Amino acid sequence: VIMGAEPYGLSLDEKILPEYLNDLGYHSHIVGKWHLGHYKKKYTPTYRGFRSHTGFWTGHHDYFDHTAVER
Repeated sequence: VIMGAEPYGLSLDEKILPEYLNDLGYHSHIVGKWHLGHYKKKYTPTYRGFRSHTGFWTGHHDYFDHTAVER
């Protein structure tokens, strides 16, 4: 787990599953928490192979106390 205030992310040299799946023509989506870094955009889910991300970059949120909005 890489905490929200840390000035780094999972090494960009480490290829993760959605990046492999992209190479095979798949599209990946992530729902939930992302604990692999967000200090710079290049560490965030959509720069690490995910087509989209719905959720939080840290664990400081409650999934049950929220307001739903239509897009």
